[in-house]
Amino acid sequence: MKKTLLFIFSLLFVCFAQAQNELYFGVYTGAETLEYCGTQKAETYDLAIHLDDPSLVGMSVVGLRVPIVKAANATDYKAWLTKSLTLTSGKNTPDIASVDFTPSGTWANVTFDEPYVITDEGVYVGYSLNIPSVDTDNDDDPAKKPLVYIKSSEQDNFYIHTARTVRKWSNWTTTQFTYNGVPAMVVRLSGEKVKEYAAAMLPPDEIDTYVATGKKVTLTLPIINHGTKDITNIDYDLHIGGEVISRHVNVSLKGTYFGRRSTVKVEIPAQTEGGIYPVDIHLTKLNGQENMDDNATISFSMAYLAEFPKHKPLMEEYTGTWCQWCVSGIAAMEAMNELYGDDFVGIAFHNGDPMTITEQYPNDVSSFPNAYLDRVQNVSPFGGSSGASLGIQDDWKKRGAIIAPASLTMEAHWADEAKTKLDVTSTTTFVRDFSNNPYQLTYILTADGLKGNKKDWFQVNGYAGNESAASDQYLGPYTKLSGLIVNIEFNDVAIQLASSRGLAMSGTLPASVSGNVPYSHTYTFDISENTLVQDKTKLRPVAVLINTLTGEVINAEKVRISDPSGISSASLDARHASTYDLSGRRVEGNSLPKGIYIVDGKKVVK
Repeated sequence: MKKTLLFIFSLLFVCFAQAQNELYFGVYTGAETLEYCGTQKAETYDLAIHLDDPSLVGMSVVGLRVPIVKAANATDYKAWLTKSLTLTSGKNTPDIASVDFTPSGTWANVTFDEPYVITDEGVYVGYSLNIPSVDTDNDDDPAKKPLVYIKSSEQDNFYIHTARTVRKWSNWTTTQFTYNGVPAMVVRLSGEKVKEYAAAMLPPDEIDTYVATGKKVTLTLPIINHGTKDITNIDYDLHIGGEVISRHVNVSLKGTYFGRRSTVKVEIPAQTEGGIYPVDIHLTKLNGQENMDDNATISFSMAYLAEFPKHKPLMEEYTGTWCQWCVSGIAAMEAMNELYGDDFVGIAFHNGDPMTITEQYPNDVSSFPNAYLDRVQNVSPFGGSSGASLGIQDDWKKRGAIIAPASLTMEAHWADEAKTKLDVTSTTTFVRDFSNNPYQLTYILTADGLKGNKKDWFQVNGYAGNESAASDQYLGPYTKLSGLIVNIEFNDVAIQLASSRGLAMSGTLPASVSGNVPYSHTYTFDISENTLVQDKTKLRPVAVLINTLTGEVINAEKVRISDPSGISSASLDARHASTYDLSGRRVEGNSLPKGIYIVDGKKVVK
């Protein structure tokens, strides 16, 4: 377990106020479902929890509350205290106290002869039981699973030893039991730290602490009850920019369990000048009573920014030549490219046809056609969430309006004369410091103009002769085509992934980043054996910036490959919004003569 100076940050442990100056301390809060596990062998089990948080120093361990499994033959129940986990001839030997007890019901309350005051060294509190035999022919024999646990990821401070299976004291996370959860036992504590009214807020995650100048923002902050009383309202003072704002807010936060959580919405006022603003929130009163919590004040900083990076949402389309309605996704991708040019970053993942490179997709895909925006919004690739004609456009615009915490640019160059290796270099610049940077990159290579002369390359077209779609601006042209489109070229096709499933790659960005500092990263695609590379001038690598905590894509970039001369060799097509000749005259159409053109501000040779 990570040690911390603040009790509120310790494993989210919870304590129950049984009586004045007594708490129940453990991961179990009284509401979780109890489950059972074990080695399925006849042997002795020893379980322990390590109380090593500095904030517990001075509190007294008065006993233990042990969950009891319905194993009638369990014997030799003991509760104990020890400074270190020690085995003598394979048996647990506590050095402070040990109490025999006989369980009854579903929980056993055990009291030590004398309270033990927790010191700076910490203390292990645990219990033991023996299973003398198991019915090997009965899968439901409770003796096979005598350990009571709850589902939880907070496991570091638990330890286990058994006579036959886990023969040395081991951290719970290193054993077979880590997949189950954590023991449901709780420690009974007493001391002067128990208060009726005590609660604390937690500061926001760094990724939520930036906003545009002139804009206010509402943060949803956790609030934790450290006292014995239910809390229905709170008072707090918010300090920012030399201003103190006092607020009274209704909340619903149960007492009884020390550590029970709820949330409170805190409005951070707008600031007209850009910069980093310290914020202090002091939780002053609970139900009108003075807050007695030792950590009643939280501090963090807000970054107010005059300019933000451009957010290019990532659209990932899931399609296949066999899928008759996937024509709608093709139409949408072509339309979005036509309307938005390089601002639109789209990737088509194929399924069940010659362009398939994986069926382990970045998203959970169970039907076709399908699409995701930024890997968090599942929508129809054509109708979007509204179902309107090219409704995906509105969803894409809404995603683009979400503030991105970092800008993303990229360059691509051939690494060898044979053009078998492609270097892609991304540059990420964050809007502010992130001491715990959750963002990492991945890269996906796409290709335009893919085609084939075999039937599995031909697109099945469910819109052929479809009268209801004939008047649609985008689907209408497909109603005039046959039910099997032979002469079709596929664009934006994912042909190679830099990582498994196209997920974030660790180490592509530092664990801690500073604002306004460009971070470069280079990845090399080896395409020497990629049979989907039909025309190297039509390859388009994509960089994707991902929040590893949520899986959300927070920015994306797509570029053409540059020659050493600085002139792109990408082909011209009607999807480019701005194409000019070297005389500065705008030109249009797909059948331009050979020459050099300026396409979206870049030189292109045809």
